[in-house]
Amino acid sequence: EEARLVAIRDREDFDAWERKQPRDVTAAVAVRAALRVLPIVFQAQGIGYAGDQLPHIALSVFRAISIAWDRARYSLRSKEFAAAAAQASLAASVASEVASEGFAYRGRTAPRPALAASKAALSAAYALDTSANSTVDVAADAAFAADAVAAFWSAISIDTTRVDEGVMPSVVASSPLWPNSPSRFPYGVPELLWSLWQDMKATLHAANQGWDVWTIWYEDRLEGRIRDEERELAYVLIEDDLWKQGPAIVNAEIKRRIDELERAAPVPPEPSSELGPVLQVTERGLEIISQPSEGDFDEELQIALHDRLRRVLPALTDATHKVANAHPVLDHVVSEYSDLASQPFDQLDLASLWAVGTGLLAFRAAFTNQASGMMTEPLEPGHLALLQQAAEIHGAFILGFPQGRELTDRADHARLSPEIIAQIEPPARLILEKLARASDFVEARTRKFIAMKPFSFMAGRRRGPVTLLMRSPEIPSLH
Repeated sequence: EEARLVAIRDREDFDAWERKQPRDVTAAVAVRAALRVLPIVFQAQGIGYAGDQLPHIALSVFRAISIAWDRARYSLRSKEFAAAAAQASLAASVASEVASEGFAYRGRTAPRPALAASKAALSAAYALDTSANSTVDVAADAAFAADAVAAFWSAISIDTTRVDEGVMPSVVASSPLWPNSPSRFPYGVPELLWSLWQDMKATLHAANQGWDVWTIWYEDRLEGRIRDEERELAYVLIEDDLWKQGPAIVNAEIKRRIDELERAAPVPPEPSSELGPVLQVTERGLEIISQPSEGDFDEELQIALHDRLRRVLPALTDATHKVANAHPVLDHVVSEYSDLASQPFDQLDLASLWAVGTGLLAFRAAFTNQASGMMTEPLEPGHLALLQQAAEIHGAFILGFPQGRELTDRADHARLSPEIIAQIEPPARLILEKLARASDFVEARTRKFIAMKPFSFMAGRRRGPVTLLMRSPEIPSLH
């Protein structure tokens, strides 16, 4: 049975949950709360004397919050930067005072942005030294100022639910900051917080002080991207005297350390390719089905499929000739494919068969999904069934050859640019996370596989995408 979402709606709910948890667990949840509201520090810009201090405030906040995050992520190494944590906490507290100097500026009441910026800065210090409840308390105030309080408590609820399900604190600390967020902005960040982050990032970059090391670090936290451990720790294992010299010096040192680590890292060989996992509907629900490894070649099976193709194609060719006037291009593709497939097995031109077969698959998809009312004349049901059968056999046949898989992989890469992959990864991650919790639909072993390795398909070997095969009397085939 699936665990129900822990309902955390306010400070009282969180306080009741926190009292039952060990320190390492609550620390991971607390630092994530502080990270979510970090962009509101930008509201210190232009308030009282704080406008000129934004880079110094930001540096103190990043310093404290990065140490708090590293302690949650790498708890076994936390002693290495215990002294740095105390110094960072003090710096963040001072930054909070500077950010909120509107409190006392000529006796005026502090404007709301100053209060919010102060609390965001202070939450970084709290995430290091005080209770998780204190951190979440001030972070919630900052979220309220950013009109993101509902999304904030929803994210806290998801974190606490994962903890109650037994997920390790280090794993919770490393996950995306705004899971299941309905926001249309990148990483699910609420609108005002995303706007503040864009403004803060642009302002810091304009200072020409090497702030890209920190903006990359923060967006890694938003996305849930974890880099090499030594690189993550390069941000915090810096002497206090260096921090006191200001952003340009500290950021240059972090950049130097990262560059040094990247030069020293061995260049991994280009990963070989293999088929991705395939999920198919069975009587037990959505289930992983076996796939042949890329090196497998079952000649007996391939010969049998080739024989089946040669049996189906004459009937398809004859039916297509009869409608050649209405569908001349389809007639040409079917005729050419039939000629290629009719050759003896050991004389097949696989490259041409693959290329013409893509046309066969394209026509199958076009006629299967043809909307009513279109001017193109549809195929008769029997004719369409023959086309679908030939296309299915072709797909299984051509992917049984290493050359066929290589050509398919090339075509897939041509269609999916890195930019498109980056756009589809967040919704794909969300879909897989939901599948991992769907006990009434997804088979148990498959749920465990998805929960453990939803995006580990690039580790060691370059794996293809997850393929979802929906085959049942009620659900049409979907790839």
